[in-house]
Amino acid sequence: MKKTAFAAIDVGTTTVAVSLIDENGHIIAKSGLLNPQHVFGSDVISRITLSERKNNLAQMYEMIIESISGELLRLSEENEAEVVCGIISANTTMASIILDRSIDSLGRAPFECPYDENLTIKLLDGRPFTVIAGTSAFIGADACIGAYTLFGNSSDENVVMMDLGTNGEMILKKNDELFAVSAACGPAFENSTRASGIYGKTTLSAIAYLIKRGELSRELLLTEDFIENGRDVCISGTRIHLTEKIIRSIQLAVAAIYSSLIFLIRSAGLKTEDIERLYISGGFGFHMSLSDAVTLGMIPESLLDRTVVSGNTSLSGAEELLRNDKILLDKAYIGGELPEEVFKEYDIFRKSIKTLAAGGNSEYEELYLKSMTFNKR
Repeated sequence: MKKTAFAAIDVGTTTVAVSLIDENGHIIAKSGLLNPQHVFGSDVISRITLSERKNNLAQMYEMIIESISGELLRLSEENEAEVVCGIISANTTMASIILDRSIDSLGRAPFECPYDENLTIKLLDGRPFTVIAGTSAFIGADACIGAYTLFGNSSDENVVMMDLGTNGEMILKKNDELFAVSAACGPAFENSTRASGIYGKTTLSAIAYLIKRGELSRELLLTEDFIENGRDVCISGTRIHLTEKIIRSIQLAVAAIYSSLIFLIRSAGLKTEDIERLYISGGFGFHMSLSDAVTLGMIPESLLDRTVVSGNTSLSGAEELLRNDKILLDKAYIGGELPEEVFKEYDIFRKSIKTLAAGGNSEYEELYLKSMTFNKR
């Protein structure tokens, strides 16, 4: 007889992560795979733009649904389990595609979110999967559920979560208040140069290495030779080739992250020294060297000893929702969709988040311009 299982799914711009949970709340299987939509671009902006062309959005939808369904079937067979329901967490663009909704509104002002409530789709011959909602076009469910899991019920007063990927989402808790901002990182962190196989973590380490050796100025005044020929660097036994284009893409991404973080802290009426804990979430954040992040000025050196790498909090957040007593004990999933009570506390949390508009804000723009060098700040 097959055991009953519940699926937690995180759909990122680059990768998809899946967990199966049994009736005791234990994880019985985990897996990760490449998001097949990468053929439409490595960042959400590319996919939003290409979705406007004929049949592209339909192809993106079919790709991700087939990918998720196939992985669920594979894990079910390998673990002799029957998946009865699940929860899907994703950024706003990915979630909207999964819901088969137009994402045109995400690419132009006023950047309206295609959905604002938890919605159910059917997979695996009619099994209900709840696609949880975020709080805005730029602060998706992946960031909201991550922050909720980390400090939704915490007594900590001033904490920040940074979810680093193609879109850097940040949420700050100040006592009972919640603030959020997003930073446009582009593909620089997830995969800065796909063609040559140089990934974001290695790129950061290579640039930090050159800065520490004094071979690259913190002001990024590149020599004529560097501009014309680039620079070979060996990191952990891997030789990579840095170019001006790579340096500039990381420069812009680092500036966006740092300026957004400081803007968020100041907008909440706080100073850097007031922050008790800085959580770094997301796949890129998990592999990134915190020392390199400080060297490049992505995070203030004063926060280094208060920084915690928290991994894929979008996935762990979905897992926690599935451990609700209404599911495990009351078996409320039988015969239909998951009840609203499962999401009650999470919904209260996400709806209380105040999203800050950095674009067009003079204070943010000044911060951004000042953050264009790798000077320690």
